[in-house]
Amino acid sequence: MVIFVDVDVNEIARLGRDFPWRKPSSCPKCNISFWWHGFIPAYFDHLSQAVFLRRLRCPRCGAVHRLRPKAYWSRFRSTIQVINQTIDRFLNRDWRSDSPGSRQRLWWRRFCAKAKLRIGFGWEYFPDAFDLLISWGQIPVSSTI
Repeated sequence: MVIFVDVDVNEIARLGRDFPWRKPSSCPKCNISFWWHGFIPAYFDHLSQAVFLRRLRCPRCGAVHRLRPKAYWSRFRSTIQVINQTIDRFLNRDWRSDSPGSRQRLWWRRFCAKAKLRIGFGWEYFPDAFDLLISWGQIPVSSTI
């Protein structure tokens, strides 16, 4: 399970394993205090090296949780803001130079498919669809339906 925390990825990259992580109060499943459970590497767009994110383990249910920056969705290397800007620029047929074109096209295809499925085929103004899907708890560019 992923627990999102308000931290700066650049600061984590700079300090490495010495970053002062704050331990969440308790396990979301069983409300018991966590144990630290090592680190796990994660890759982010603007960094050339892996960043080590902290893991936690619940002694009661045995679940392993990973701390992840709030600015990123699970399984995404780019920030939510960059993805949103990419979708906005794609409407004007403009490409971002700081992100691979194949990744931008993949986000666009997934976004269009999810917007059409969740909102309907008559939807014409896509930037509102992005925010609407987020407000519904969806990740607009994920492949999950």
